[in-house]
Amino acid sequence: MKIFKNISLFCAVVLMMSCNSNQSLQEYYVDNQGDKEFVAVDVPTSLFANVEKLTEDQKKTLETVKKINILAIPKKEENQAKIATEKTKISNILKDEKYQLLIKYGGGDSKMEVYYTGSEEAVDEIIVYGEDKIKGMGIARVLGDNMNPSDILQLVRSMQKGDLDLEGLKGISKMFSKDQL
Repeated sequence: MKIFKNISLFCAVVLMMSCNSNQSLQEYYVDNQGDKEFVAVDVPTSLFANVEKLTEDQKKTLETVKKINILAIPKKEENQAKIATEKTKISNILKDEKYQLLIKYGGGDSKMEVYYTGSEEAVDEIIVYGEDKIKGMGIARVLGDNMNPSDILQLVRSMQKGDLDLEGLKGISKMFSKDQL
């Protein structure tokens, strides 16, 4: 009987230790995508136009990106406390060691942080978290398979040069215009 109690106690301790009470970014997204305060958008890479202008290497890089999940709270007078709470939640999630800080920048009324998961050679997820005192806050998850950070950077440069048309994403930026708030 004593052995049974010891085994039961050991199993209970192991179960308690193995339960991770920290919320993941995926759980945060799922928990909040139905909340009326949030704007949730899943953007497939098929919305990108002018793919035919890309080089073969750029096309291969784009193929490693599966989709982009965006979750944001546009700032309104009545939701400032909610935004403060959500900022704290996201900051706590991003403290997890699996989220590796790539770059952090900003100043004044805005800031942005870019994180990634996976290895430096094979990134599985890129996270862009931003907040703005006037517009609100948001987080974007770029999901893919074995994305190469330097190749992604080259793809971003192509976007800046206009090689990749982001016409399909214009509706997202309109959600944060002052007219919509």
